[in-house]
Amino acid sequence: MTAHPAAPGEAGPATGPATLPEPAFPAEEYAQRLFTARAAMERRGFDALLVTAPEDVHYLCGLDHQGHFALTALVVPLYGRPVLIERAMETPTALAQTHGVTHHGYDDATDPADALLEALTPLLPDAPVVGYQPASLSLPPAAWDRLRTAAGIVWTDGQDLLGGQRAVHTPREIARIREAARLSDTAMAAGLDAAGAGAGEHEIAAAVYAAMLTAGGDLPAFAPLVRDTGRLDREHLTWSRRRLGPGDGVFLELSAARGRYHAPLARLRPGPGAGRAAETARAAMDALCAALRPGATAEEVFHTWRAVIETATGEPYARHHCGYLVGIGFPPGWMGGTRTLRPGNTMELRAGMTFHIQSWLLDTPLGTYAFSDTALVTEDACEVLTRTPHPE
Repeated sequence: MTAHPAAPGEAGPATGPATLPEPAFPAEEYAQRLFTARAAMERRGFDALLVTAPEDVHYLCGLDHQGHFALTALVVPLYGRPVLIERAMETPTALAQTHGVTHHGYDDATDPADALLEALTPLLPDAPVVGYQPASLSLPPAAWDRLRTAAGIVWTDGQDLLGGQRAVHTPREIARIREAARLSDTAMAAGLDAAGAGAGEHEIAAAVYAAMLTAGGDLPAFAPLVRDTGRLDREHLTWSRRRLGPGDGVFLELSAARGRYHAPLARLRPGPGAGRAAETARAAMDALCAALRPGATAEEVFHTWRAVIETATGEPYARHHCGYLVGIGFPPGWMGGTRTLRPGNTMELRAGMTFHIQSWLLDTPLGTYAFSDTALVTEDACEVLTRTPHPE
């Protein structure tokens, strides 16, 4: 490979309307992302990268719709304009939203893998090396079986190529996450206000959605989680029609979204007897925040957090993680990746990363308590972006 990837600004104008709907970023933001991705591709020896994770497609070109149930892929050649392969009926949406790409629509009678190969093959040299995302939930096994047997293409794991790049946010992205944090705080306040004795969990969720959307929030990637504290261990459980009784504790976990950027948080209104657990969970979170700074590793942050709990309880604590990277999110989650603050993860933290940080105590000698926030790693520390007070 002798040529070099195009520098920012060289990708040419986007196909489609010149005026892009808010909240898309300016074209130069996408051009810089593409330039950085291509530099990484060149270092890895890739002739092209097949991007199927919705978060990464959005990151590179701005596509923001709910049509990823049909195979949607961005083919990024080392040179030339990327091609977005989409179901033909989605093309008008994609034209209105995306930057710097051409479009290859396929009809419902076409095998999506055939459409992808039809668009990909003309962009490749002889004996091409193509990176792909094996962990993507949006690359159906049937399509992958067809792709991996295509003659002449050497498929190579490129799962981590965009993950590390996307984890460090630009100033424009951080501004979006700050907006999402304000919206999350607004939604949480409404949910807690609605969570009195006699309130149905579905009514609390309705209050969350109403406040979130009325304040200008976009569609979040994950539904708010609402449940009484007797079912706190049933994680990822949405609301029921159960009504809160006198003295019932209630747990709310949610995230608003601003242009696909999320800022999750959780709050627990405790029932009787949670005092010592709450104090320990908050002390552990303070230690976590103090450790969440550039140069620390993910596992160091986890061990710092867990040590506070184990000192307070006097016994080992087996929680699997205390947070994860967050930013762009598409259904089925606002996580947008799998990089967690956990044992064994040596990922080094960098300024510009944002984490959903969590302090959970479940069934400890001190009791049960849980809450979370979104925090930004700054140049020398961390800043907690969500600011909802702790209910008593």
